[in-house]
Amino acid sequence: MGGVGGMAENGWRREADRLVRELAMRDFDEAFALVARVAAAAEDHFRRPDMCISEFNRVRIIVANPHHAGITAAETRLASKVDAAIGEAG
Repeated sequence: MGGVGGMAENGWRREADRLVRELAMRDFDEAFALVARVAAAAEDHFRRPDMCISEFNRVRIIVANPHHAGITAAETRLASKVDAAIGEAG
């Protein structure tokens, strides 16, 4: 996963110039709570990840930078914050 270090071990994959992580939560409430925690973390980093809840409990998170080609340190920092938010759900 060029440029993103060991993020693959945490479930991240690279799709073009984006980092993507998909999770299955226990139910819709848990999925919604995760999206809210990720949104708060993103605000702290002045980022706006794309997030989607589907099939009532599946969450897809896309971290990208519309101003730069490729994955920058800012995206990997936000991905780490997302991992922390996911850990809170555990």
